[in-house]
Amino acid sequence: MNKITIFVFLLFCFQSFGQRPHNDPGNKHLAKDPGMPAVASITDTIHVSHYSIYIDTINFTSHAIRAKTEVTVVAKLNGVSVVSLSLLKLVIDSITTPSGNAYSYNDTTISITLPAPLNQNDTSLITVYYHGIPQQDASGWGGFYFSGSYAFNLGVGFAADPHNYGRVWYPCLDEFTDRSTYDFYVTTDPVHKAFCNGSLISETLNPNGTKTWQWSMQQTIPSYLASMAVAPFYSLERTSNGIPVVWACLPGDTVKTLNTFSNLDTILAGFIDAYGPYPFSKVGYVEIPFNSGAMEHASSIHIGKAFIDGSKTYETLWAHELSHMWWGDKVTCETAGDMWLNEGFASYNEAFTEGIVSGIPAYKDWLRTNHRKVLQFAHTPAQDGAYLAEINIPHDHTYGMTVYQKGADLVHTLRYYMGDSLFFAGCKYHLNANAYGNSNSYQLRDNLAASSGINMNRFFDDWIFTPGFPHFSIDSVNEFIGAFNHYYIHTRQKTKGNAHLYAMPVELNLTDGINDTTVTVTIDSLTNTFHVALLFTPVWFSLDRNEKISDAISDYEKTITVTGNTPIPETFVSLNVINAANGTTRLRIEHNWVAPDPFQNLSAGIRISDYHYWKTDGIFDPGFLSKATFTYNGTSSSTTGYVDNTLILTGNSEDSLVMLYRPGAGYDWLPVNGFTVNKGANAFDKIGSITVDTLKKGEYAFGIYDYTVSGIPSDYVIADKYNLKASPNPVYDVCHFSFNIGNEKNVVLQITDSTGKQVFHTKLKNDQESFIWNAAGYNSGIYEICLITKSKILSSIKVVLSR
Repeated sequence: MNKITIFVFLLFCFQSFGQRPHNDPGNKHLAKDPGMPAVASITDTIHVSHYSIYIDTINFTSHAIRAKTEVTVVAKLNGVSVVSLSLLKLVIDSITTPSGNAYSYNDTTISITLPAPLNQNDTSLITVYYHGIPQQDASGWGGFYFSGSYAFNLGVGFAADPHNYGRVWYPCLDEFTDRSTYDFYVTTDPVHKAFCNGSLISETLNPNGTKTWQWSMQQTIPSYLASMAVAPFYSLERTSNGIPVVWACLPGDTVKTLNTFSNLDTILAGFIDAYGPYPFSKVGYVEIPFNSGAMEHASSIHIGKAFIDGSKTYETLWAHELSHMWWGDKVTCETAGDMWLNEGFASYNEAFTEGIVSGIPAYKDWLRTNHRKVLQFAHTPAQDGAYLAEINIPHDHTYGMTVYQKGADLVHTLRYYMGDSLFFAGCKYHLNANAYGNSNSYQLRDNLAASSGINMNRFFDDWIFTPGFPHFSIDSVNEFIGAFNHYYIHTRQKTKGNAHLYAMPVELNLTDGINDTTVTVTIDSLTNTFHVALLFTPVWFSLDRNEKISDAISDYEKTITVTGNTPIPETFVSLNVINAANGTTRLRIEHNWVAPDPFQNLSAGIRISDYHYWKTDGIFDPGFLSKATFTYNGTSSSTTGYVDNTLILTGNSEDSLVMLYRPGAGYDWLPVNGFTVNKGANAFDKIGSITVDTLKKGEYAFGIYDYTVSGIPSDYVIADKYNLKASPNPVYDVCHFSFNIGNEKNVVLQITDSTGKQVFHTKLKNDQESFIWNAAGYNSGIYEICLITKSKILSSIKVVLSR
C-alpha cells in the first residue's frame, strides 16, 4: 500500500446561500398539510385496548361469515357517551353493552350510545353480533377473499379511504393510531385450519365435529394488521434464531416452501442485527391463492402461492414483508401520508437482503435498477404524476413509486449520510422509542439526531420534505504541478423536479489507476471549488463513485476485458468493443437525468435535449477502441418510455436526430463525426438508437434538427432571397453551397471562423449558382458563410464542421 499525504481545503463558494427555514420550526410532528384545518378523530376520545373476535361460521358457498366481536373500549376523556366503530356493509344482528344496546348503523359506521357516560380511563365491553358477505376493495387489492377452499383477508385496501381495511370483517377503530391486543376464535370444519396473528393457544374439537382455533396476539397492533386465513393447511414448523417459525401451506407444497425460504435463517439474523430483537411471538407465513403480492399482517404474513415456487426468485418479496415486522408493525406510520416509513424502509430492505445473502455487488445492483426506475418513471402519469415529497403523500399515491422505490433510494442515502454504525444504532433507537406505537417523519428525524448527535434537519429538509432530486457534477479541474500537485476541482449543482438548493457531503475520488484517494466535500451552492494537494498525478476525477447518493444520475462502472458486445446496465448504453487493448480499461458511464448545458454558440438548427445527457470517463488503455450505442425512446411506455418525449415531438422524423459531443464543460457541443441513427422500419415511432463509431471520454447528448423551434436568432439568415444553403450541415469533409445571386456583381463567398477570422474567400461569377468547399484542412467548429459585395452582406448562414 502506498502511503499518501492529502491536504483538503474548502476554498470558497461562487455564491453563498443561507439554510432555508425548517418546515417544522418547533420540532413538532406535522401529520397533515399545515394549511389544512385539523380533523377530529374518534381516537381523540376513545381507545380500544382489546378485541376478541369469534368467527363461528365460514360459508364457502355463499362467501359469507357469521361472527361476534367483543370490543374493550377505554375512554380518553371525561363524559364519553357515544362510541363509534367502523364496520363495512355487514348485517348487524345485535349489539350489547353492560346495560344497554342503543345504536345506529349506516353500513359504514356504528354509533353506540352508552347507558352512562365514561370518564377518563373507564372501560366498557361492547359486543357486536353480525353476519354477511365481507367486501373486497374496488382496486382488487385488499379486503376479504373466498377462493375455492380458502378464506382470508388482506388488511389494506389500495382504493379505500382510509386504506385500513379491518372493518370489512370485524367492527374496529380502523385507524393507524389505535393499537390493540387480540384474541381470535375461528371455527372451521375438520379438514380446515385457521391461522391468525400471535400464538396458537388451543385447538378444540367441538361436539358437532367442527374445530375452534384460538390464537392470541399479546403485542398491540393497529386494525389493518389483524389477520385470519382458513384452508386445508399443513403446519410446517421450525425454529430460526431462537424464534418459532410457522408456515401454513398445502401438504403438497412443503418442499417448495422450505426451498423458497432456505435463506430465512440468514436474512432474519441480518434484520435482528440491524434493527433489534424480533418484535413478535412467531415468524409466520400463510400461503394464499393471490397473485398480486403479499401483506405484512403482524407475525402472520399472507403471501401468494405463486411466489412460493421453490426458487429464490421471490426472496426479496418475502424478506420485504418480514422486515415490516419492524418497519410498519412494531412501529406504524402515523398517517398514510407518511407511508414511506413503512414501505420505503421495507423496500430498502430488499436491497439489504441482497447484501446479506449475496454481498455488496448484489446490493448495489438492486439499488441501481431501483434508482433508474425511480428517475425514469416515478413522476410520470403512469405512476405518481408529479415529483412528490415523502411526506403528505396524496391518498391516490399512498402505494406508489415515490413511497416504495424512492423511499428505498432515500433510506440508502440516509445510511451513507449517517454512516453504518450511527444509522443502524439510530434505527434501533427510533424503533424502541416508538415501539408498539406510531411515528412520523419528524419523529424519525429527531430520534436519529438524538441517538447520533448529528443535526438531521438539513438532510430531512433537502431529501424527505422536498420533491425531486439534486444533481452534482464536476465542471472542471485546474492543476498546478510541483512538489505537491495542487488541484482545484469546480463542482456544479443542478436539480430535477425542484428548484431547491441542497447541502450534501459527497465523496470526491481522484485516481491515476494505481493510487486512489477519496475525500469528502460538502456541496452546498450552485458552484463550489475544492482544493486537494497530492503527491501523485490523478487522471480521473469523479463524484460519488461508490454510489452512496441517490441523486439524478444512474451510472455504471465496468472493467472492459474482452471484445464484443458489452451492455452498461441502467444507462441506456451498450458497447461494441473493437479492441480491448490490455483488458484493464475502467469505464464509467453516467446517465444524467438533467438538461445538458445549452450551446455556447448558435446551434445550426439543432435543438438539444432538455432532459438528459451522458458522461463517459475512466482510465482507458492505449489502443482501447469501442463503438457505443445510445438508446432513445420518446414514447409513453410505462416500461421503456418517458426519456426523450420532449426532444422527439409528434411529427419529428428520427432521421433528424443527431448525436452531440463535447470533451467537457468548457467546450461547445458539436455533432459527432461518425454516428448512425438506427431508427428501424418506422422513422416516426420514437424508438431506436444512435451508434457512435468511436467512444471518447466526455459528454454526449441527443439533438434534433428542427429549425422551427430551435430559437435561432433573427440574424441567423440575413436575407432569404439569395437562397444561400449548405449541404450537408454538419460538414465532415466537403460542403456544397448553393445560392441565387441573380444580377449582383462582384459577389464574394467568404468563410470566417467563430472568432471572426477569415479563413477562406473566393470571387463568384455573375451566373454562378454553387460552390464546393473542401473543409478537410480546417478545425472543428462553427463557421459563418457570407455572400458579400463591397457595400453590404447579402446573405449569411452558419455551418458546423465536425471531426
